[in-house]
Amino acid sequence: MVREDGRLPDNPEAPVPAPENALEPPAESLGGESNPEILPAREPWRSIVHAIGAVEQVIGALLLFVILFLVVALVAQRYLPGTNFPQTGEVARLAMVWGTFVMAGYLAAHDRHIAIHVVDYVLHGRALATVKLLVNLVVLMTCVVLMYATYQLVAEDIGQVTPAAEIPLRFVNSVPIVGFALTAFRALLWISLHDVPAMLGREEAA
Repeated sequence: MVREDGRLPDNPEAPVPAPENALEPPAESLGGESNPEILPAREPWRSIVHAIGAVEQVIGALLLFVILFLVVALVAQRYLPGTNFPQTGEVARLAMVWGTFVMAGYLAAHDRHIAIHVVDYVLHGRALATVKLLVNLVVLMTCVVLMYATYQLVAEDIGQVTPAAEIPLRFVNSVPIVGFALTAFRALLWISLHDVPAMLGREEAA
């Protein structure tokens, strides 16, 4: 292959390095380990927020195990005569819902929530930071509104319980409040530590 200056390379069989500006998707838009957890720069807040993320992981894993165990038990009941536990399916469904809300904040902290990254390929710099700021503002306001609506359900509860497992609805509806609060907190961190500094042209604070 001919060099840019018109000369042949010393070793024609040597592989040609790919250009630095090859068409590659932004690493931060694909999730995975390239997306570190959004954390405050100062202690002890950094350790506290990281510990919250670890607790979310543990609770999410436990709920997944509960779902697996209860679903297997539900299938086994079909083949074991004389065994009928109607609360099994109900608790499994609730565990799935709880796991969704509990892990929402963790996924938001790592920018691993479900998203279609199209703008990342078109906009760059401050324009991209502005779009991400607007997205996180929408997430923050949505979580605040849903927190208020869920709080109204808990506050107006009259002592109702679930039909099979008889779990108080006050507890059932309290779990989403925690999930919305943690997601709103992570959206606020992204806004203050990432989006606003990027718009102002400063380095990320976290």
